[in-house]
Amino acid sequence: MEVMKVLDEIEELVDGSGRVPLTGKVIIEAEALLDRVDRIRSLLPEELRQAQWVSKERDRILNDAQKEAEELLSKTHLEVKNLAQETEVVKEANTQAGNIIMEAQQKALEIEEGANSYAFDVLKSLEDNLSKILNIVKKGQEELKREETNV
Repeated sequence: MEVMKVLDEIEELVDGSGRVPLTGKVIIEAEALLDRVDRIRSLLPEELRQAQWVSKERDRILNDAQKEAEELLSKTHLEVKNLAQETEVVKEANTQAGNIIMEAQQKALEIEEGANSYAFDVLKSLEDNLSKILNIVKKGQEELKREETNV
């Protein structure tokens, strides 16, 4: 993930910068920091596009699962009708149909839960990354403001 690489560069910039004795502050070349902040800004739209893709992919997976469940149900009903034509097999057909329906519903539920879990995990990861980026940017801005007031 490119944003994380740029954040690592900012961290290296801070770690490699000269320290102001007895203050815990560092002197950072403003242009170098601002260059990295601009790079992060340019990368964020890509991260947002990825989040939109995840959302669309989740919807597609859910739609596919729904279609598959409907097809399974349709096939089940057809099988039930065919089996019901023979009276001795009616009970067996009902049992099998019920099992198939339950399996289809369970499979659809599992697919939906998996898609929701995947989408949540990806969006949570994106949220965490964006929070980290925002914190670094805010710290950089605060440091620049402090340096301006100390100058």
